[in-house]
Amino acid sequence: MIELNFGSMPNLEHIFECGQCFRWNSQPDGSYVGVANGEVVRASIRGGKIVLDGTDDIEFWANYFDASFDYEGVKSAFSKDEILKKCVAHCGGIRILQQDLFETIISFIISANNNIPRIKKIIEALCKLCGEICVNLNYYAFPTAEQIVAVGADKLATIGAGYRDKYIFNAAKAVLDGSINLAEIKKMPTDLARAELLKFPGVGPKVADCVLLFGLKRLDVFPTDVWVKRILDEAYNVPPTEIHQFAEEQFGEYRGLAQQYLFYYYRENGKKAV
Repeated sequence: MIELNFGSMPNLEHIFECGQCFRWNSQPDGSYVGVANGEVVRASIRGGKIVLDGTDDIEFWANYFDASFDYEGVKSAFSKDEILKKCVAHCGGIRILQQDLFETIISFIISANNNIPRIKKIIEALCKLCGEICVNLNYYAFPTAEQIVAVGADKLATIGAGYRDKYIFNAAKAVLDGSINLAEIKKMPTDLARAELLKFPGVGPKVADCVLLFGLKRLDVFPTDVWVKRILDEAYNVPPTEIHQFAEEQFGEYRGLAQQYLFYYYRENGKKAV
């Protein structure tokens, strides 16, 4: 068991239900069980801290929950925007998880034109088909590119991903044969990293930006889908063609985090949220 103290009250629902991850599931007692780094852990709030049962790897999990980043400082800066201030008050517990890059790529390929329950179901089927079982527990680690390719394209068709199964296989193959180098992508500036991600089959601009934000913590990206277009139109009267310029000017270098607050608040409160 380990404890993580962020200096402010954490909120597991905000962290795990904001759309950035798919392998954490809520429990009746308010805790969440998830799989990362080959471990199954139960996250709960005790004494104002996140307590993780099932691990003693504090270095990994402190990084995973982005413990060193000053979220309070960013939220304070955002308070100058009255709309964003309202959103932050509603879901200010969001933290951008430091997820594995390959897992994030495959997960968001699966997420395209999909809903969260089905995304989760497909990912779990993929892990069960290709991944290694976690010690003494009926959970599976996210598979490596090598494990996915070894299973083969035909068997991937059984996980229920539909047309995405070919994207999953070919993305894994591109990583395995080195035609797309994840280690190099991690070193690249955002624009070059985006261009490399767009080479993956099944990765368009929105998925690429989600990967940049949730797999590389590039807070200077602003993933845009129909939800985000709607909120920027309703809340700020910004047309779709001007969203990225507006986000850069209005929210600055942390606009990816602003997008999460806006998206979560809008999704939770409906069309008249702002």
